[in-house]
Formats: sequence, C-alpha cells, structure tokens
Amino acid sequence: MTPDRAAPSDGGDGGWAGAATRLHLLGTGLLAEELFALALHAGIEVAAFVENLDRDKAGGALCGRPIVWVDDLPPGSACVCALSTTRRERYVEQVRDRARFVRLVHPSALILPGGELGAGTVVSTGVLVGSNTRLGAHVFVNRGVAIGHHTTIGDLVTLQPRANVAGVVTVGDRAWIGMGAIVTERRSIGAGAVVAAGAVVLADVPERCLVAGVPATVRQRDIEPR
Repeated sequence: MTPDRAAPSDGGDGGWAGAATRLHLLGTGLLAEELFALALHAGIEVAAFVENLDRDKAGGALCGRPIVWVDDLPPGSACVCALSTTRRERYVEQVRDRARFVRLVHPSALILPGGELGAGTVVSTGVLVGSNTRLGAHVFVNRGVAIGHHTTIGDLVTLQPRANVAGVVTVGDRAWIGMGAIVTERRSIGAGAVVAAGAVVLADVPERCLVAGVPATVRQRDIEPR
C-alpha cells in the first residue's frame, strides 16, 4: 500500500485510517460487521456503529461496540459508510457536515505508485490497484478485486468480490460491478450502470444500463441505483 500520495478532497477528506483512528462505521448491517473485522485486522479501533433508520437500535451494541443514533454522531468523527449499495450517497450527505471521511484500506491490499483514493473509500483484503489509477470518493472495493493501470473509478462505485477491471478503463459515478465480472481494457462503464456477476464486458456500457452474459449485452435500460 502507498498511502502517501494526496487524493482529491470531497469536502470531508480525513486522510487514512490508522492505529490512532477511532473509526465510526455508518451502518449496522452485515457489511458493517465485515468492515468491523476488516478494521480490527488492520489494527484500527472501531469506536461505534451509527444507525440512521431504526431509532430503537440506538443504545444497543454490535460486535461489542455501541450503536449511536445518527444525530448523536460527534462532530469531526472519522467515518466510512458500511453499505455496499451505491445509495450510500444518501447516508454520506446526511452526515457530511459532521463526519470526517477517511480511507479504510486493509494492509493486504496493494496500491501501486501513482494510485489515488478519494475520501471515504474502502479497500478490502487482497485488492490490487494498478499504477496511475484513481478511485473517487466513497468507493467500495470488495475482497480480491483487481483494477488495472491508468483506470478511473468514479465516486460511489461498488466493485464486488473478484471483479477484474482492466487498464485504461473509465467507470462512471454510482456504477456497480458484480462478483467475478470482467471489464476488458479501454472500455467505458456509464454512470449508474450495473454489470452483472460473471459478465464479460467487451464493449462500452451506456449510463444506467444493466448488462449481463458472456459477452455482456444490455438487458435493461433506465435502471435505478443499485
């Protein structure tokens, strides 16, 4: 990992989560438990989970840590969003004035020189980010993902386990790349598009389209965020 290169700020850029960080995880679902384990394995303390839907959960506990209501999030808290859906944007906007969004990167991830990560981005175990590749803000890169060189990943993109995105690819904001999908080199994935699990993308994908199959073809248009 090479965390020394500055990444663009989205207004909540709190740097890189490290041993001194007391992290707040935005969410209380199964992915929040996964990110809790990820943080602990990386030597990062999780201070609390933050709930914004079910007020009754506040005051309880998850994984031995307190659950706090979103309105009680202390100002300046170091946060990442523990939601895999690209709709996590709503949660990000809800807490933006109080949160300090940090990058959570597992030590087993390899980010080659020239790689940049935006604020609030999460990179899980066994990930490879190629040289001169930029990931935007609040991107979720699940375990074992490979991203090639000179690729640009937009804000709020989700890449599910073992997705393989080749070099010189552009992935638009809020796109969702399914488990084991392959995007071949010099392709463009439009904003809000969904690449289904196991799909092999050999041609550009338009915005807000669902593609699936080998080779991937458009199965649905004008889709809602996943």
